[in-house]
Amino acid sequence: MKTLILSDIHVGSKGCNTEAVLEILNTKFDRLILVGDIIDGWLFKKYGSFSYEHTRVIRKLLKISKNKEIIWISGNHDEFLRKYTPLDLGNIKIVDEYVENDIWFCHGDLYDGVVKMHWLGVLGSMGYDLAIVIDRFFKRFNKNTSLSKYLKTKVKAAVSFMVDFENEMVRQAKKRNCHTVVCGHIHTPTDKLIDDIRYINTGDWIENTSCVIYYSDTEELTLYK
Repeated sequence: MKTLILSDIHVGSKGCNTEAVLEILNTKFDRLILVGDIIDGWLFKKYGSFSYEHTRVIRKLLKISKNKEIIWISGNHDEFLRKYTPLDLGNIKIVDEYVENDIWFCHGDLYDGVVKMHWLGVLGSMGYDLAIVIDRFFKRFNKNTSLSKYLKTKVKAAVSFMVDFENEMVRQAKKRNCHTVVCGHIHTPTDKLIDDIRYINTGDWIENTSCVIYYSDTEELTLYK
């Protein structure tokens, strides 16, 4: 079974690459795993509506669910789902985490100390959305810069946070007797071995348009970025 794994689409944010999302959703796969932050509920509260392009993504997901299984793992931006998990809506299964073949699928925000301070997480989300708008403004003038990526990769505190997050996700995978963790949350596509545990971060669909393909029969996992 070929499974397409996506996370951090952030439908409702100004940074959501809707055309790229629709393109990947039109490829051939047997099952879809969504690893959190698919709908940006925080920013939806701020803006109060979805654009036409964003509703196209939602409609596409509903269309896929008519014939294929969708495992939707809740994230911090679509945390409103956690009031109802676990929940089956036809072919859509909404959960907080998922384990298959000793592979742990989880968004990761529950193990991020910053997000536990909810107000700080919301403030950071709005700042990130603004950085994306600034980046795209400069790209109109062929300025190949990314303020959002710079903040994540150059600021020492951000780099330290990323390392701590990866180590904590590996620790949690061990607690579940899993050899691999597939997560999202920090928008940095990564595939590496940490303390004998394979750590895969699916990245995002704002800056990286990255995904993971998983063949459950062979347990083969490949990150594409």
